[in-house]
Amino acid sequence: MAEPAAAETRSRRSRSERDRSERDRFEVFGDRSASRWPLVLTAVVMAALAAAPVWVEATDRGYLVTVLTRVVIFGLAAMSLDLVVGYGGMVSLGHAAFFGAGAYTAGALTFHSLDGSALLGIPGTDQALITWPAAAVIGGLLGVVIGGLSLRTRGVYFIMATLAFNQMVYFLFNALEIYGGDDGVGLFAAGRSIGPFDASDDLVFFYVCFAVLTVSVVLLNLVVRSPFGRVVRGCRDNQARMAALGYQTYRYRLAAFALSASITSLAGAMAVTESQFLSPTYAEWSESGELLLMVIIGGLGSLIGGIIGAAALFLLEEFSIDVTDNWQFFVGLGLLAVVLGAPRGLTGALLGRERRNV
Repeated sequence: MAEPAAAETRSRRSRSERDRSERDRFEVFGDRSASRWPLVLTAVVMAALAAAPVWVEATDRGYLVTVLTRVVIFGLAAMSLDLVVGYGGMVSLGHAAFFGAGAYTAGALTFHSLDGSALLGIPGTDQALITWPAAAVIGGLLGVVIGGLSLRTRGVYFIMATLAFNQMVYFLFNALEIYGGDDGVGLFAAGRSIGPFDASDDLVFFYVCFAVLTVSVVLLNLVVRSPFGRVVRGCRDNQARMAALGYQTYRYRLAAFALSASITSLAGAMAVTESQFLSPTYAEWSESGELLLMVIIGGLGSLIGGIIGAAALFLLEEFSIDVTDNWQFFVGLGLLAVVLGAPRGLTGALLGRERRNV
């Protein structure tokens, strides 16, 4: 009797180790994501990002404020993608579809307001206080549709399904001749008025975007630390086990996917407001790859890693351009060094001691 009992114990231990290994592939902080060090790192990164524009203005590098604004916008999109990939284990190559949907929602409302055909004849529909929430709603609904179908598949088939939907959305935007088709359309006459703020000033616009990012950071941290977030992580680790425990795993995963899509669309609306130019390039599949790259560089399953990854990518590009004409080569080398030298991303490297204690 002792031998079967010992064999069963070894079998359970082996399964536990496999589950832990599978979890560690995705999440920097394991099941102790509520520990204080990740929150400390989040606070430090957000404080540094808030202070960065003041520093670049003081050092006569004001042009970098635009770069920092892009870090905030794409960091927001990457952070929302991390909710799906890092916490949900759903590797998506279709999030550019949501980014583009947000851009086209905000851009279309602005375009029609400029040409005198405002939505339902209501004035002010070009204002960010209208276009940004509208983009988030449209993105969430699109996420329900795309996620609802894609989540019927798993593994590489899920990746290909999201990529296929991304391409469908991209070519749809490409066919909209009213918005310039493949060439896009300028929205420069709209300005960048956001409620009581005159965001035509780059510094003001940065802090408006930063405020949105801060709220989103708090929201997503609350989500992943909630019972809902624990179920989503459980579905990532062992979906069959969660289903056996009575959880509607499909609904939980779909809700996480839709929330991620909504926030990504909000980022897309912010991007088109920043550039004042609407183009199908917002929905190109390469944008999905870039967002995923930011998450991997920053660290899967950390949220703040998406922002760190966006900062690393954009700042590396910016400073490489100043040094050499072959900047893409050196950007590639830098990214390769990060991937090989920090397999858990920059966040995992920064919190190496914390990770080893998990």
